[in-house]
Amino acid sequence: MNKFPPFALLIYKAYLRSRLDHCQRHLHTIAAQRENDFQAERLLHREVAVVRAKLHTL
Repeated sequence: MNKFPPFALLIYKAYLRSRLDHCQRHLHTIAAQRENDFQAERLLHREVAVVRAKLHTL
């Protein structure tokens, strides 16, 4: 039924596993960057609130 020789299937499976690992690493990197961006945004919002409060007290 299979039109590919067994060694070709082994190579193809190894290639697909490699691509999957590569893509998953990139997804993890993107998720980490998103988390860092979220933390930075929270810090900036907090700083804006502090500066606004100081301005209003003047």
